[in-house]
Formats: sequence, structure tokens, C-alpha cells
Amino acid sequence: MDALQSMQTYLSTRPGGFVSLEAGIEWHVRSRTIRNSISARTSVPALLVLPENRQENDTRPWKWRTNLAASQPFWEDWFVGLSKKFLGAKGGKLLLLAGTDRLDTELTIGQMQGKYALQVFPEAGHFIHEDLPEKTAVSLVDFFRRNDRGALVLPPKVSDLLKQGKRV
Repeated sequence: MDALQSMQTYLSTRPGGFVSLEAGIEWHVRSRTIRNSISARTSVPALLVLPENRQENDTRPWKWRTNLAASQPFWEDWFVGLSKKFLGAKGGKLLLLAGTDRLDTELTIGQMQGKYALQVFPEAGHFIHEDLPEKTAVSLVDFFRRNDRGALVLPPKVSDLLKQGKRV
């Protein structure tokens, strides 16, 4: 729930608009919202829009495509019980984090019990996949390979062994 407070802080420090797309990209990199300039140049343009009904004298015409503050009434419902749901999900689980400081007690205990794999990237920010795309990809591929049930080799069936004349 601490993350909800930092979301308020983030939204209050975020500009309402930008002079240009380039200015929006520059802000993301300078504020370390996205730490990888190549990723920022790729993804930030999709976050901004030049509204058709903009004011002629607007000095920062590029606005956010999504009004994140409008979703605030739903934030608590989205996050309450999320750790429990994550830990209770079937199948292998991988949690990628920039730091372990945001792990709640439930996730910390779950990690100690081996209920999920944890990969920490201290040099990344919130957008790990943007900041470190290669390392994120390697982590995902490694996790998939470790959890690939298609490669599972089972012992021969008892009926097949009996057909071969082997004693079981």
C-alpha cells in the first residue's frame, strides 16, 4: 500500500504537458522515469497525444494519453490482496523487481518458501523491461526453460515394461 502513496507523489511531480514529443522523452529520461534513452524514444510517443481540441495558445500541447489520476478511486481495490493472489496462482511464478524494499511480508515469506522466483535489478527503475530489456528477456527465457513442462521426461509406463517382458 506504500506504493499508492508514491503514485500520488509521482503524479503530482509529473508535468501536465510538453512542448514537443522530444521534450516528453527528455523529461522521462531526465526524471529517471525511464532510464534507457532508446526505450524512452520508443515508448514515450505512445504515452502522449496532441489533442484535436487543444487551445491555440497552449505552450505545452502534448498531453498524456491516459489520465492516471482518474483511476485513483480504484487503486486500493486493485492492490489489496494482490500478493496473496500472486502466491496462490497455479504454475511457476517469476517476480522482477528493481529492489526488495517494496516486498511486503507475505511476498517475503513466499520467496523464502520458494513459492516463486525472484530476480532483482537494482540498476533499474519502475519500468524494468524498459530500462534493461536484454536482462529482462534473458530472465524470462531462463525462467521459461527452467519451468518448461514440455521437456519433462517421464519413466516408461508399467504396461509398456510388461509388454517388453520386464518384471515390474
